[in-house]
Amino acid sequence: MQIHRPSPRAPADVRVLDARTLGRPVHLLHRFVGPLREDLAEVFRTGLNRRYRASFELNDVTIGRLDMVPPRCRWLQYSDATGRIGFAIERQVLLCVLDYRYGARDGSGASTQGAAPVPETATEERLAGMLGRQFVSALAERIEWLPETGSAETCVHEFTEGAGSPPAAGTWCVRAQVAEPTRGVEGCLWFVLDDAWMQRLLSRLSPLRPTTGRAATAPLATRLSLTLVGRLLEKEVPLGVLLDARVGDVIPVSMGATDVLVDDARLFTARVAEHKGKLCLTAFEDVE
Repeated sequence: MQIHRPSPRAPADVRVLDARTLGRPVHLLHRFVGPLREDLAEVFRTGLNRRYRASFELNDVTIGRLDMVPPRCRWLQYSDATGRIGFAIERQVLLCVLDYRYGARDGSGASTQGAAPVPETATEERLAGMLGRQFVSALAERIEWLPETGSAETCVHEFTEGAGSPPAAGTWCVRAQVAEPTRGVEGCLWFVLDDAWMQRLLSRLSPLRPTTGRAATAPLATRLSLTLVGRLLEKEVPLGVLLDARVGDVIPVSMGATDVLVDDARLFTARVAEHKGKLCLTAFEDVE
């Protein structure tokens, strides 16, 4: 007898969830990446391509937790009241920009492949700082203004530049791929967001929750209005005595507990007290 055995199934592609992102709108980061790409491309377009007739292109822009060590490059740090943003531009891209700025049309300084590394110059450092301020400012402005949520109330950031250090694995990083086809140069821009800036970004991406009626209104105990009727006294008087009554006559009564009614239903008893010329009800007791 021939037995048919089921073919082994290929292992399922199981996606491992990062517990650090649970409850956070990381699935909305694409709403930030697209506009950011346009902003960075505009910096290249207006600051370099148009001015120096370069042909820098911005390709993919991604954001995620860093799972690799970026190439060796000089890191800068930009700090403000919100937090810190790290920035680095790969050297081949920086040298290409430097060549265009200083007229090296043959692109001899843009490529360091196959040659001994050239020591970094003070001009490179100044150029990296200038580009860093432009790109970091563009990133911060994009965080503060998103198409879906509009502009934040406070969106002016004054950054202080300082030396940075390579990011550790697991930090949030934005990577922008840059190419200059005329010189055959490719490289990346790197942005590292600290926890404060990442929280700022995620809070800007969070959809605005409409205020529910329950949260907007006061508790039921303060919204429900009842009319209390205090029946101060009740006295039986013979009809003859009532007919013989004249102005100024005094009918003797004794004040005891006052009945408190709601819609003609006797619910409480209370005592009448005088307070600043007004009669007030006090010492409420439930009617058994």
